[in-house]
This record gives sequence, structure tokens and C-alpha cells, in this order.
Amino acid sequence: MNFKVKPFTLFLYVALLVILMVLPMLIENLRSLPDPLELLFRKKLEWTGLITLWNVNFIDCGTGNNTRWLNLQIEKFEKQNPGVFIDVRNITPERMKMYFQGNVKENILPDIIALPVYEDIIPLDLLIDLNEFFSQQELERLNPVAYKHVVRGGKMMGVPYMMGAYALVFNVQLAHEKGVSIPQGQVDYVFLDSAVRAMTFTEKAGRAEKRYYGFCAYSEPYSRPLLSIIHNGQDKIVDERVCDYLIQWYRDGVFPSGMTDFSYDQAWNLFAGKGTVGVMLANTRAIYQMRALQRLGKGFEIEVKNLPANEKGLFVDQVASFGILRTDNPIKLELCVSFLKGLLEEKAQKELKTIGMFPVITAVNDIYADDPQMHQLEAWLRNCAYGPGDEKVVQILEKEYERLRQELNAIDACQ
Repeated sequence: MNFKVKPFTLFLYVALLVILMVLPMLIENLRSLPDPLELLFRKKLEWTGLITLWNVNFIDCGTGNNTRWLNLQIEKFEKQNPGVFIDVRNITPERMKMYFQGNVKENILPDIIALPVYEDIIPLDLLIDLNEFFSQQELERLNPVAYKHVVRGGKMMGVPYMMGAYALVFNVQLAHEKGVSIPQGQVDYVFLDSAVRAMTFTEKAGRAEKRYYGFCAYSEPYSRPLLSIIHNGQDKIVDERVCDYLIQWYRDGVFPSGMTDFSYDQAWNLFAGKGTVGVMLANTRAIYQMRALQRLGKGFEIEVKNLPANEKGLFVDQVASFGILRTDNPIKLELCVSFLKGLLEEKAQKELKTIGMFPVITAVNDIYADDPQMHQLEAWLRNCAYGPGDEKVVQILEKEYERLRQELNAIDACQ
């Protein structure tokens, strides 16, 4: 008796036989694979806890400080990493210095720390070289001035996350009163010289006198706008012509006595509080403070202009960055790096607009396209080639600035 087996049935028999032969090996291999859920939650299971961050506002933001923006980035990071929290401590530069004087007690130091603009307050051997965590492509996305700021001896000691800019802020009301017509586009030093001289005068009201100054600036440990104005950026580091202007302006009373030692608040009080300054050289904080006054029905109209420049090579010292202090916990270190990389994501960089600051990622452009005053400063930053990371440039500028201060003080003594 012949049994006929249909082709499909034969196929099923063969397939079943193959499965029975292969199944034991397959089960054994599956046992060696990690649980998919374990892969998904491995970071959470490996480490949870607190990452400490010391935030020092070494540079002024347009809105005063970086708190609003930083808290937003921390909130995003904590959502992405359940069980990991970042504890921020806002401290002053003076308090930070105190912790690094004498024998440093590493057990009280944070995991992430703000890096100063000029001084090396933090011993470099305490900071982790972050080069191995960044690809060449990631580094090439960084603004060159910002990147140089965090490099020491070929080591990447931190991550820059935002930049600021300096500007000439004109008192439009005072300019109109003195017949100064502020041109469209960039201004040069010939115009600036005539403008500040026109806005320098003494107003008499009976026996009282009110002194008006054409120009005012300030100098603080981490914000030195005058270094940007005396920098030449061509074949010489110092623009001697600008130094000559400053000396002559001082002799002629164009800016107030002792200005080279003014704090920002002193300069701002003369410019906005008393309204007795025609042009203030300042960072973006001055723009946002005046806008805040205008919303209250106070203040006055301002015009914002870039610092005069004909060629690339400008100097700016407003770069904010964070470093990571050495740790023996590799997973915690990876989380710290992940947080700092998150600050460089395009969305985070665009959100710097909320605090009046500028991106350090070259691919993020024109976040102020709807704000003409800030947009021109955004473009100006692209012409900056030097910053606090250029030690030779800084040394020469500081030396020249100190010589300038002494010369102005000598003029003061003779008057």
C-alpha cells in the first residue's frame, strides 16, 4: 500500500526536523544575550545619585545671569536620566578662590565647576582632560575662540557653552541734542571721535553745573571691554591709534576721571541713571537693562553699534565654560560629560536667546534674526579670532592696558 505525501506536508516535516535540531543551540545562545530591559535601564541600574555643580557667573548675561537657561538644561537632563540629579550651587568668584587656596580638600569640591575667564584658579591637575570624549567632528563645531579658551597644553580642560559680546551703546536723545547723526551700519573711529567730543560738555543751571561725558567704559576682573577696543587684530596686537584716542579723550575730559577702575555698575549709573554719558562701551547686559527700563516708562532710546573693525581678528573675552573635576567613578564621569554635551545641542544653544547670550556652535546662526540690535553683535562675533585662550595676546593687551592706566593716572595727578 503506497502512501503519497503531499509536497507541502513534506516541507513541514523537514522544517520541524531542522527546528528540533537547531532549537537547543538557539536557546543556549539566547541565554547568553542580555535582557532587553536590562539594556534599556542599564544606566539607571548602574548608578543613581547626585551630581554637584558650582556655577560662577564669570561673565554677565543680557539678563544678568545664566540661571534660567541652566535650570532648563538640568531639567531636560534629569528627565533623560531617571534617578540622577544635578545640584547647583551658585557662588561668587571670591568664594570659589577661597576653596582653592592652600591645601585643597577634594572631598568638598563639586563634580562640575565653572572655569574662570582669565585666572587659572583651579589647579589644572584637578581637571579632567575631555579630549577622549569628543570626536574631531564635535570639536570642529565649536567656535575657535571658545574652544581655545578651554585648551591648556593640548588638553581640553572644559566645555564652552556660551559667549557674550561688547558693543558701543549710544544715548540717542543726547546725540540728537548735540547734533550727532548716528550713521547706518558700522561706525569708524573718526566718527566716534567726533561724536564723543560733541557729547562732552558742561551744562549750567544757575550756580550748579552738570558734567556730560562723551564716552564711558569699565574694567572688572572677568570683563575687560577696553582690551577689545585697543586690540588691532592685524599685523600688531595693540592698535596704537586707539590708545592715542583714549589718552587724548582723557586729557580733554571726554570720559570721567578714574574710569579705568570703574565697575560695571558705576559706568551704568552715569550712562542710564544720570543720563550723563553719550556712549557706553559695554556687554549685552546694558542693552537688556535699558529695555527693562523702557518697559517701565523710564530710560531712553539707545542705538547699538559694533566696535569699529575693518579686518578679521577681533578680541573678545566673554566665554563661559564648565570643567569636570577628577573622579574615580567612570559612570558618574560619563554622566557629567553627557550633561555638558547636552549644553551644546542645537536646541539648547538656540535657547541662549532667552538670556541674551550667543551660541558657541558655529552651525547655530541668526538666533537674533528678529532683533536688529543683537543680530549685528551676533555677526560681529564671527569676526573674533582672539580670546582669553590666546595667552600671548592677553599678556600684551594687559601690559598695554596697564601702561595706559598709568599714563591716565599721571594726567590725573597733573590736573
